Amino acid sequence: MRKANITKNYLILCLKKYISEHYTKKITVRGIAAYAGTSTQPIYLNFSSMQQFKEAMVADVFLDIHKTTNPAMGNVDALYSYWFNYYAFACRNQYLFYALFLENIGCGHCVQDHSYHYFVESINQSEVFANASCKDIRKIHDEALIFFVGLILTYPKKVDMMDLPSFMQDTQDYWYRRIVDPKTAYKDIIPQSLIDAGLIMWDE
Repeated sequence: MRKANITKNYLILCLKKYISEHYTKKITVRGIAAYAGTSTQPIYLNFSSMQQFKEAMVADVFLDIHKTTNPAMGNVDALYSYWFNYYAFACRNQYLFYALFLENIGCGHCVQDHSYHYFVESINQSEVFANASCKDIRKIHDEALIFFVGLILTYPKKVDMMDLPSFMQDTQDYWYRRIVDPKTAYKDIIPQSLIDAGLIMWDE
């Protein structure tokens, strides 16, 4: 028996659950319909294509990532809390995080674009970023996204986020090296001439 009144939100929820449980499998309309307990018709009525369906799911995920209230952040600068949001999401939805940021489900550019959109929102509220001299914000974001996805993978994904202090310290250290004081962050371990050359290449 078909499920009555199949809504777009219900289908997006089913897609997220399906990907979380089968993130290494190919995503098809028939597969999602079977998982949702319906025919393919409601999917085609709500979405023009499978790609639009996946992109709607990505938009919903990013709303969850960056609009979920995190009391633990308190008065933490928006630049730092932005990356904490990814860590918190990975602790809540480990396999969905893997699927979106590591597996090729055909949404790579969509994921990057949504992340960049929320990044710009965050840095507009960040005192740390406001005091830095940054030219290519898109490049800074894309490099940071790669770094922080890798960083999150090194941390245990526990709901209680017991490693939060260490993660936040790593976050602050990254941005200190990247935008706050890149010229002296490595002065004790790398010759200044190499630091200057690296900074020139980074900004090109």
